[in-house]
Amino acid sequence: MRFFCKIIFLLLMGNLFLSKTASAQIKKPKLIVGIMVDQMRYDYLIRYQDLYSKDGFKRLMSEGFSCRNAHFNYAATETGPGHASVYTGTTPSLHGIIGNDWYENGKDQYCAGDSTVSAVGTDSGSGAMSPRNMFTTTLGDEMKIASNARAKVFGVSIKDRGAVLPAGHAADAAFWYDYVSGKFISSTYYMNALPQWLEKFNKKNYSDQYIKQDWTLLHPLEKYSASQADDNRYEQILPGKEKATFPYKLSEMKANADKSQMKRPFYGTLVATPFGNTLVRQMAEEIIKNENLGQDDVTDLLAVSFSSTDLAGHAFGPQSLEIEDMYLRLDLEIAQLLKTLDAQVGEGNYTLFLTADHAAAQVPSYAQDMKLPGGYADDKVAGKALLAHLQQKFGEEEWIAEQNSTDIYFDRGLIAGKELDLEDFQQSSIEFLRKYDWVYDVYSAEEMQEQEYTQGIKHLIQQTYYQGRSADVMIVNKPGYLSSSWKRGGTTHGSPFRYDTHVPILLYGTQIPKGNTVREVSITDIIPTLSIMLGLQLPSGSTGQPIMELF
Repeated sequence: MRFFCKIIFLLLMGNLFLSKTASAQIKKPKLIVGIMVDQMRYDYLIRYQDLYSKDGFKRLMSEGFSCRNAHFNYAATETGPGHASVYTGTTPSLHGIIGNDWYENGKDQYCAGDSTVSAVGTDSGSGAMSPRNMFTTTLGDEMKIASNARAKVFGVSIKDRGAVLPAGHAADAAFWYDYVSGKFISSTYYMNALPQWLEKFNKKNYSDQYIKQDWTLLHPLEKYSASQADDNRYEQILPGKEKATFPYKLSEMKANADKSQMKRPFYGTLVATPFGNTLVRQMAEEIIKNENLGQDDVTDLLAVSFSSTDLAGHAFGPQSLEIEDMYLRLDLEIAQLLKTLDAQVGEGNYTLFLTADHAAAQVPSYAQDMKLPGGYADDKVAGKALLAHLQQKFGEEEWIAEQNSTDIYFDRGLIAGKELDLEDFQQSSIEFLRKYDWVYDVYSAEEMQEQEYTQGIKHLIQQTYYQGRSADVMIVNKPGYLSSSWKRGGTTHGSPFRYDTHVPILLYGTQIPKGNTVREVSITDIIPTLSIMLGLQLPSGSTGQPIMELF
């Protein structure tokens, strides 16, 4: 009996020891790093992997956790909604960022625009930005609350919305690129003057240094999967070039653009090359070093968004040599950033995730040449025809207050003043627009408000819909059909279809197990996963679920 009791005692003590040991091994990261790659399709991880280095994407995939079937769970696959949705853990139907732009209270509204603040670091007028249009908290906000504001939270990107929305409401700062000066700036929402370290960084004039360099291929041409695709009719031509072909001699291009008296500063062209990603990586490293991120027992957050992939993606499309080289060079930027994190914060002391704000469609003319579905929608013609139809039916008034390729806003004040029924305008427009052969379907604000959809395209539309901001009539083109404005070449995004929703999710570092899943997950699942890791309250509108069990 004594022997039996002794065995039980030893087993209990052993279990207690193992429990304490396991608990001691679980630690919180000192720094969370979020990487958004603007317009990154999931297949870029696979298509270009033979030429990726071992220290960039491959390191994240082999040593971290990869979601191979990750998607956006709403329709508006654009930059503003993408960045907001990832960091809030919810959809536009709750956080309110329904697009990059929308029409509200009789005027156009930009997702990060804020007329109550002004630029810091430039006189160009491009810095009136803040996160005030976003109605839910972010991961960074919850980190600030939990730490009594001790956690440091920063965002950086070429695009203002790519820095402002991920950083959240309570951030220490967001920094973005000024296309006029070629420098990084902020707004009075965060500060009244740039920090000294950023002033020193800007004075180095990296943008001007990179304009003196050429964008050439990283590897010999024959190694590229798109080696036969450099000279074709599917791409746009960057300013100062005669063809969309390598090499891109930036100093010559700038001289040619200056001669033609282009209104847009050449810095806007510079950041459509891999040098834009280099600038963002350098800025991220400056923030880590100068703001002492990850140097105490309170977890900090750095939100990094690489925008050049999107600027080039729009111009050249997913089958281009330029996009392939762009990602091979981005791989090296990520490898360098990981090296800096290892040195500054310590390997094993940080957690990093990488995803995208949306993917991209094939260039329709390329798809047509491949005998694939796709084409161009005559949306401008349809818009004019719709107005004529409404005037014939309801009277000669300007019933449409605002419209773009997929959204129609009515002048509700005018309709109410004429004592007409708004729903009649919506339904009449739906019936009229459905006749176009490039239209998949058309939806009204009325049905989004009155019905609840749990699956399919209607569900994705409803997950985007926000009363007071969303359009009266919403058009979804058939798969592969883009606005006729893209006939000039290149591609875009913004649909609810898989080519726009399928993106990478890679998680790496502290508490992240090695592995992968083919289970469908949503991008809104990333922040709940990290929130639980950190022991935080979920962001106020969070609807996602943890992706996997954590260490």
